[in-house]
Amino acid sequence: MDGNAGWPFVGRAREREQAVSALDTAAGSGVLLTGDPGVGKSSLLDEVLDDALRRQRVVLRVTATPGWRDVPFGVLASRLPQPSDANVADVFRDVERRLRDVAAGRGVVIGVDDLNWLDDASGALLERLVVGGTVQVVASVRTDALDAAPVAALRRSRSVDRVHVPPLDPDEAALVVREALGGPVDGLTLGALWRISQGNPLFLREALRCGLRDGGLVRRDGMWTWPSESLCPTHLAELIEQTLGTLDADEAEALQYVAHAEPAPLALIERVVPPRTAEQLEERGLIRLVQHGPAVLVQTGHPLYAEVVRNRTGALRARRLRRNLAEALAAVDGGAGDLARVVAWRCEADLPVAADDLLTASEYALRRHDPVLAERLGRRVDSARGDWQVARALVAQGRSDDADGHLARAAADLTDPADRAEAAALRVLNLFWGGRRPDQAREVIDAAQRELPAEAHPGLLAAQAGIAAFSGDSAGARAWVARLAADPPRDPLLATAVTALHPYLLLFDGQPGGAAGMFDSGEVDIPDTWATMRAATQTCHVQSLLMSGRLPEAERVARRYYRDAVDRGAADAVGLLAFARGKCAYHAGQMGRAMRWLHEARTLAGDRTLFPIRVYVLSANAYVAAQLGELAESRRLLRQLHDDHTDVDGGRLTGLVGADAELTAAWLAAADGQLATAVGALRDLAGRADQAKTITVECLHLLARLEPTAGTAERLAQVAAECDSPLFTLWADYAHALAADDPAALERVGTALEASGYLALALEAMVAAETAYGRRGDHRRANLLARRADLLQQRCGGYSPPLRPRPGSSKDELTPRERQICELAAAGHDNAAIAAELVLSVRTVENHLQRSYVKLGLRGRAGLAQALGLRRAG
Repeated sequence: MDGNAGWPFVGRAREREQAVSALDTAAGSGVLLTGDPGVGKSSLLDEVLDDALRRQRVVLRVTATPGWRDVPFGVLASRLPQPSDANVADVFRDVERRLRDVAAGRGVVIGVDDLNWLDDASGALLERLVVGGTVQVVASVRTDALDAAPVAALRRSRSVDRVHVPPLDPDEAALVVREALGGPVDGLTLGALWRISQGNPLFLREALRCGLRDGGLVRRDGMWTWPSESLCPTHLAELIEQTLGTLDADEAEALQYVAHAEPAPLALIERVVPPRTAEQLEERGLIRLVQHGPAVLVQTGHPLYAEVVRNRTGALRARRLRRNLAEALAAVDGGAGDLARVVAWRCEADLPVAADDLLTASEYALRRHDPVLAERLGRRVDSARGDWQVARALVAQGRSDDADGHLARAAADLTDPADRAEAAALRVLNLFWGGRRPDQAREVIDAAQRELPAEAHPGLLAAQAGIAAFSGDSAGARAWVARLAADPPRDPLLATAVTALHPYLLLFDGQPGGAAGMFDSGEVDIPDTWATMRAATQTCHVQSLLMSGRLPEAERVARRYYRDAVDRGAADAVGLLAFARGKCAYHAGQMGRAMRWLHEARTLAGDRTLFPIRVYVLSANAYVAAQLGELAESRRLLRQLHDDHTDVDGGRLTGLVGADAELTAAWLAAADGQLATAVGALRDLAGRADQAKTITVECLHLLARLEPTAGTAERLAQVAAECDSPLFTLWADYAHALAADDPAALERVGTALEASGYLALALEAMVAAETAYGRRGDHRRANLLARRADLLQQRCGGYSPPLRPRPGSSKDELTPRERQICELAAAGHDNAAIAAELVLSVRTVENHLQRSYVKLGLRGRAGLAQALGLRRAG
């Protein structure tokens, strides 16, 4: 990424077309590319000039600089004859003649980068050449320099169109980052890069350079991620300071006020900044007004402006600024939100603040999802209430180990027994989910029940329900959740922790429709305080829709929730919603997209992620990898799953979490040819008396596909009838059709699944119907189904259902992953590009290709496209 080498040009199709069209008009026309510094005007200029070269035009490119501003013809010195005895008029005529001679009837295009720095003589010459129809011009200029003399002269001359070059939008910026890095990038990193760059390509490029140079931007398990707290590179700050260095003293202080207060109420800024100074900053794009509901807020023109200004403000000045801001805001409004900011600013200015005000401000910050500020304020209160406040802020940040000591002190020292009970409950959940110390969590809750008076015991309900839900005690969990509904936690963070328990239990108890209905009716409030629990609740909503047969809606909701998680910037939350999107993509038959999302989920859901998130993520990754024939990868992921949780219940995965892992292991065994092992494991899992109904349905669904029997189909139908999901009913119908080898029934099921969007299973059912018709000798109907299956397979990106291979296939048929890699290779992609596209190692790609060559009877890539075509035709 040195210079512009390797930097992709994307996202400028509309502006490029406008500029090229402007040059296609009458001779003497031109185009002026305007935009903010670093927005990519120079790159667009190069693209337009390259297009002119391809059209056989004569192209001259110059870059104007401040150093040549006072030198006549300085920037054109290497282009123009300048005899000492020639006057300006002679030079103009000589240049026109020479350009016509060189052009020999072709058009001439002059490109000028930073037109505003052109010297007066060169500007006059350029104007003469354009007016005389000798040349066309493409020039770039910053928006704030449109009044410079050379720019004004060009704008007066003939037909010069202005094309504004805006910042990249988030999708364009993400594409630039992925192409620049040559591989997938997690959404959290893309979101952070967007926030600091705001679509400015220069800022984006410098951020990536810094990340690669300093090691903050790393490739983890094939995916680029930037887990550091700050993405503001030093060199970027230097670039910004070049702009900020031109401010006078009043403007500089005004910008400091905005940077330290943003987003600030307009009334506040009007009290500390002179109106004329604020107007000047707004005109230069250094501050801007934003509408936030009924309020008008002021913030810096770019997030990096604020960070640079704050970093270079001295400690004494910063104290004075915050003191003045605190006094001004207190005079403007006395609301809770303003109180939190006033308290924070007074603390930063080392002014005295009452303990009650600190606690109130900390609580407000926590409820407004700013746990870092909540922690900082809470640490200033040396009491049990301060410990409680800090503990809750640490839990909300996912810092479970740091929180435990504060929680223990709060549970011991708070004066109200009900508060002590809730502190103990939060500590239990923190130990169980965050610390992965279930034995210690149970010891804490047992001690609390012994030591606390009976009237305080309802405060422990959240802990009892949370442990039961994830320890295999579904009946106990339902009982605790019912009691919770009647006696909910008083503490909002503890309430957040158990918000999703009721719909979660419904989802796995065979009632996904009921769970989805709770979200539909607004009965479940999506929590705001704890980012991971917010995402867990959102994921439960997506899963409920998905398992109740509402896949298209699940996909829409998952996209919206994912954007919300990225905006909030919590890794676990983004990972959870990436997991949800991967599950949706899997059921929609988009296996490549599913693996991409699930890969992001496991990249972000690290080894300290709350239990059981990591289990579900790794299990889903292993499941889909096995579907794609990546058996070694599936085994590796399952091993990692168990290795990561050796400290949880002695390494045993129990309850819903363990059942999910067992389902994946059974699928892997089947994919690996160990059918008897898979069938035995599924029968055992489905036969457990205390098994959650949804898990039983999933077991029987997979068992019916591996070993279709009337008995399995009948049992699946019975369990599905006790559930409320139309999807489960379709699964039962599919099981009956497979057991009966009934092609018409299989076709009906496939059609219904396709209509609902569940294309992976629809394709499998259609292939099964095609095969069954063929066995009955109904070749006309079989051929019709084959065409429908082909269309479905195309919609699934070439995916082939492993449990129902197409008629005529053999053991040497390409696996879905092998076909995917071969098609990319046949399209001209090299091994490194394929590896980056599919998030694999280059060695894995090479191994797949070698196996594919053997199966296809090839010695290498030569003939690969033809062989794949023959296979498809056959």
